[in-house]
Amino acid sequence: MPPPFFAHSLEGRPPDDWEPLEDHLRAVAHLAARFAQKFDAADWGRLAGLWHGLGKYSVAFQAYLRTQNGLDVHLEQQSRVDHSTAGAQHAHQTVSPWGKLLAYVIAGHHAGLADFSGGQSGLEHRLDRCTIERWDAAPSELLQIGALLQAPKLSIDRRDPDRASFQLALFTRMLFSCLVDADFLATEAFMNPEQAAERPTSAVPLATLLEELERYLDDLASGCEPSDVNQRRAEVLAACGEQAASAPGLFSLTVPTGGGKTLASLAFALRHAVKHGLDRVIYAIPFTSIIEQTAGTFLRALGNLGPDVVLEHHSNLDPERETRRSRLAAENWDAPLIVTTNVQLFESLFASRTSRCRKLHNIVRSVIILDEAQTIPVELLKPCLAVLRELATDYGCSIVLCTATQPAVHREQISIGLEGIREIIPDPPQLSCQMKRVHVHNLGLLHEDELIERLSREMSFLCIVNTRAHAAKLYRSLCERSGTEGLFHLSTLMCGAHRSAAIATIRERLQRNEPCRVVSTQLIEAGVDVDFPVVYRAMTGLDSIAQAAGRCNREGERPCGDVYVFDPTEVKLRGYLGAIASTAREVIPDQSDLLDPAAIERYFQLHYWRQCEDHKGDKAGVMGCFPTPVERFAYSFRTAAERFCMIEDAAHSVFVPYAAAGERFIEELRKAGPSRGLLRRLQRYTVNLYEHTFMDLISAGDVEILTDGGYAVLTNLDAYDEQLGLRIDRPGFREAESNIF
Repeated sequence: MPPPFFAHSLEGRPPDDWEPLEDHLRAVAHLAARFAQKFDAADWGRLAGLWHGLGKYSVAFQAYLRTQNGLDVHLEQQSRVDHSTAGAQHAHQTVSPWGKLLAYVIAGHHAGLADFSGGQSGLEHRLDRCTIERWDAAPSELLQIGALLQAPKLSIDRRDPDRASFQLALFTRMLFSCLVDADFLATEAFMNPEQAAERPTSAVPLATLLEELERYLDDLASGCEPSDVNQRRAEVLAACGEQAASAPGLFSLTVPTGGGKTLASLAFALRHAVKHGLDRVIYAIPFTSIIEQTAGTFLRALGNLGPDVVLEHHSNLDPERETRRSRLAAENWDAPLIVTTNVQLFESLFASRTSRCRKLHNIVRSVIILDEAQTIPVELLKPCLAVLRELATDYGCSIVLCTATQPAVHREQISIGLEGIREIIPDPPQLSCQMKRVHVHNLGLLHEDELIERLSREMSFLCIVNTRAHAAKLYRSLCERSGTEGLFHLSTLMCGAHRSAAIATIRERLQRNEPCRVVSTQLIEAGVDVDFPVVYRAMTGLDSIAQAAGRCNREGERPCGDVYVFDPTEVKLRGYLGAIASTAREVIPDQSDLLDPAAIERYFQLHYWRQCEDHKGDKAGVMGCFPTPVERFAYSFRTAAERFCMIEDAAHSVFVPYAAAGERFIEELRKAGPSRGLLRRLQRYTVNLYEHTFMDLISAGDVEILTDGGYAVLTNLDAYDEQLGLRIDRPGFREAESNIF
């Protein structure tokens, strides 16, 4: 009798209780095939599952299990015997011409997808020059099943080799997702059955979500006062219902701010998914500052179906709203409705690490709503549009570009644009005209003293400026001129908990018709539902001006609100902020109405043309990681993941002792050290800073670096103001004008 071969051992248990290797391979193959079936690649998933552990048939690996009994060899880099290269080499040698795609997947199922070239860590080295332990004991019938593997079922046009390479690379990443999730789940079922049992197993059907949403919308409509705005919102909802029967593909939903597009887009997505048998809805939002607001809206509508019906996956999630089941579901997005960020969605689609790629197969056959679609970074526009195109073409997804200011991403507007986008609203320009609730005045150049004088005459106003430094300076000037009563400041120098508290107070004062004067950076434009009689907006892109206007006379309760656009003489914008303001200045003289969809379209055409002139919408060179010729399959997955960075993260995070909760969490960090739950709680008490500003805080002695984990904690309580947040406008500080707001 040949010796038994095992996949995993159990601590303190005899080999009779260990998992037979054949059982593990078949379990992974079954799951991977099921996942890949959604994009017609079940045979590929099954083969990847059966071959991913061929190296465990080596004598060395089995000896390792016996000597290291108790070590979970599934975890990355814990096994000292290479068991993933064997299957990769076998696929490359026996499956022609597609073996290299399988090789990427199998070789990376622990360490992540590799670059083809790249020294000893590259796939090329592992396939051709890497010496591994012999695995001759693998059953011959197991090794021969890949001979008839068919080509991926992709809509490849050989006349466009660049697109073909990208399609095959995305297919490889999708297949990789199927394997790593299947491998993790199968291993968990054996090694940790208690945790496996906690995973959600019976998701609420989308049809049930739709029924619950429609009941909620009916109740909402019956309780609303008749008004022009509510009539328009009802028309938007009706249009979404009518168009939901349209064939899956690319859609746009162009609705002015305040037009009810959040719930209307969800209604479209659920109806569309039910009609066409799609699996889930993914709602992606550009800013964490509003993601909880959107998730809260969905929970109010659907919460009767249970707390797990809406899965939030973002860094700003309050741990009090997180459950054990939701944490497990977030690993692979195994939920019917997911609310996440653009960063999480797009960076996962270009990721190479196993943890970030696990969820990708659950994006297949989904409705993806991109809220505020105009915020897709121009320097990554080409890879973002490319992956959206392929999700719709090859993976059964419907994409909804949802915004008040539709970006110019149609192919006829920009060479790298998308084809076949269908607008859900019958006549967006007419809707824009019907929902016009403000008049935009262009004040041109405005001195700071004149701005202060204007604002001092208003009982309530919202003034939005472009930088944190300008917001703080304007707030202090208003304090000196008219006092602090009813005066508020908002910027990301305030931690998340601080901003949330301030916004809640602002809303209460507005509802009670009490004086409410707010100076803010553009963070308030990102879906924060407030309604001011007057809004002032420093010169910026027309899309941001439109978003600012959406905070004025939002409910249409006044005959007309006033939005004043001004060019501050004391602030000189640089970089991206300066560029978009310059483009807006060029468009404005030719437009009688800055909120006209035609004006917005013209702005975006100029904006994209100028920003893409040098780099063609791919400044980091992401698409160059998937080169031709197609037949070489020489992809650079790891490099692509490194290059695809949607936001330039601030270099340092500082925990601030805001309110009693912030002080308590920081004290717990000092005494007990870091833990996952504590660090999640501290996310809401964090301010992010660039390197130079952080070093100024260090030099001033305001920050302590904890020895346990190297976390930065603000120790100078005078450096955090109850209105301004972190004070980096003191002498000796070098706060640069930046995109952080």
